[in-house]
Amino acid sequence: MLTPETRLYRERELDLRVDSGGSVRLHHQGRVLKLGPETLSVLDALRSPRTVTELLRFCAPRITGARSTELILATASQLVEGGVVRTEPDARFSKGPVYGYDTSYVHQFILNDTIRKPAFVQAVRELVRPDDVVLDLGTGSGILAIAAAQSGARKVYAVEPAGMVHLAEKLAVHNGVADRIEFLQEWSHSLRLPEKATLLTTDIVGNEAMDMLIWETVDDARRRLLTPDARLLPGRLDGLATLVDVPDEAVAAQRIDEAQLDRWRRWYGIDFAPFRDAQQGRSSSFYERPETVGTWTALSGADPLYEVDLSEPPRRLSERRTLTATRAGRANGVVVHFRASLSPSVDFTSSPWTGGPESHWYSCVWLLPEAVPVRPGDQIDIRFDYAGEGRVDLARAGTADSGKAS
Repeated sequence: MLTPETRLYRERELDLRVDSGGSVRLHHQGRVLKLGPETLSVLDALRSPRTVTELLRFCAPRITGARSTELILATASQLVEGGVVRTEPDARFSKGPVYGYDTSYVHQFILNDTIRKPAFVQAVRELVRPDDVVLDLGTGSGILAIAAAQSGARKVYAVEPAGMVHLAEKLAVHNGVADRIEFLQEWSHSLRLPEKATLLTTDIVGNEAMDMLIWETVDDARRRLLTPDARLLPGRLDGLATLVDVPDEAVAAQRIDEAQLDRWRRWYGIDFAPFRDAQQGRSSSFYERPETVGTWTALSGADPLYEVDLSEPPRRLSERRTLTATRAGRANGVVVHFRASLSPSVDFTSSPWTGGPESHWYSCVWLLPEAVPVRPGDQIDIRFDYAGEGRVDLARAGTADSGKAS
């Protein structure tokens, strides 16, 4: 039986349908639950764990009428009985999908990275002071939050929207630091804290440094959740660009060529030439494993592309840069990587030439509209644009290219 203080935890992944009248059919573990229109508000409320009292308070403006409380409680009870909502957190790995942040696969991949994650942990241990209140965004397994507590932080708020947060909490208990870490299953933009944090830590740095909205996320936290003198980890991101010769087989996997068109004509009896034409004159991007990119011929050094100080508000970046060839070859691509300043003595670079099979990041590769033969000293101008909200574009300057990547 539900009591006012019963805490409710929603299942991580749900499959439901809503008919024209607002009634909900929820498919879960081989069963179909038939529920009323108030179900959507209840499920929305439980995107983060809430007590029954908190649930009623959240739903009150959305579900009105004389029977509102009765309907909310009845729906919550049905969801508990159907296994869609639990009264205890599910502190286990998810069964899937394989790339979800709740799966064992993903966290093994991350923790087996002997380059990136140790650098972040080392920086945490260097930066934490005894009186620090730490805000760890995207805590995942809880590794940075636990490292902060072990390093003497007075309080750590570990924020993670995925259900993995409950297993991270169990890990903190196992390591004897749970008394100083509060785990919050929440998105940071809707977060409220009882005190301001003096240190922010996060590893929401994408394969292209800003594609996971780190700049916007840190800025929101900086304005609402941090003290004015709070430190940031990372504090700075420097984008770098290297001219490369992308092998033909890698290009063919991303671009439609005549050989591909010939195969499709034979298989389907249809000429797909307009597909090839649609990509003419445009840059395009893809991710590739660093141990693969590391075998490609680099035709330039790591030239500066952009600079981002995460203590400053996000803004649009529009940078024109010149890449200078250091060896002869065919320049048909640009590898974009970054250097993250984590602490005074710790930097991390996502360069594919320092990574390997253990790296859990991928390298961002941009194919130029056409290949350009270069010799040492030759220069190619490129344009880099960051339009905000993770939207990145790179093109060869002076060419017609309207393609965007996000």
